Amino acid sequence: MDGSIRRRIPTAFIWRRVHSLLGLWLVLYLAEHLLVNSQAALWIGDDGHGFVKLVNSLESLPYLQVIETVFIGVPLLVHGIWGIKRALTSKANSRSSDGSRPALNEYGRNHAYTWQRITSWILLFGIILHVVQMRFLNFPEEVELKGRQHYLVKVTKDEGLYSLAKRLGVSLYSGPELKEEASLSHLSLKTNQVLAAASSPGQAMLLSVRDTFKSPIMSVLYTIFVLAAAFHAFNGFWTFLITWGVILAFPAQKTMTKVSFAGILILSFLGLAAIWGSYWINLRT
Repeated sequence: MDGSIRRRIPTAFIWRRVHSLLGLWLVLYLAEHLLVNSQAALWIGDDGHGFVKLVNSLESLPYLQVIETVFIGVPLLVHGIWGIKRALTSKANSRSSDGSRPALNEYGRNHAYTWQRITSWILLFGIILHVVQMRFLNFPEEVELKGRQHYLVKVTKDEGLYSLAKRLGVSLYSGPELKEEASLSHLSLKTNQVLAAASSPGQAMLLSVRDTFKSPIMSVLYTIFVLAAAFHAFNGFWTFLITWGVILAFPAQKTMTKVSFAGILILSFLGLAAIWGSYWINLRT
């Protein structure tokens, strides 16, 4: 209509909603991811068979790379880019002040806002390093060995590796043995490494996870990563409910704070179980 004032929805409003929705989707993915990983440790004595079974099921999905790119990679990228923009422009006000700037350090939600920004930076670098390590550097190589498909990973030697590999049905090759197999001759090992040849991707990834968490340094770094992810996920979930008007009354907000705290504890438990239980408790010998 001529002369009418056309109102447009601000772009920032739209992107905040998209960011929020993608965050909710990533919370669901994180819960699934940590649940799968925890199977390497939770059932003590089963040699990680739950982990192997779940990973094999996921790896058998058709068009897996497309699924991972569209439903994990793209949401992570979009959520991360907008999150970085917010982290760069936000100002924390939960610390003490000399009066020159606002400070509300007595309010829990202000501290939560600050930690949401801090954990976003931890996750930015943590996710990049995690993807590079697990999907590229340590991802199993698929080769045909003795007429069958095998999945190869390099792992460091330890006392319990050989007994575990025997129970899993995984073959271990040292450096000199590689030259005897034509399909393995292109590989090289460090003096403290062996090559694990597994009949399924789940077995190979289980040994790769176990090898990663043999290192106390890696375990500590992943502990920080998991705790940051758990807090960021469920504090973001609480914010999602506010953003979309699901909980507006103060009593409902207090109740959902408790629910979110429980979610943080559950995700933390699953993640820490995988980190500290895979090698040190369930798969050491």
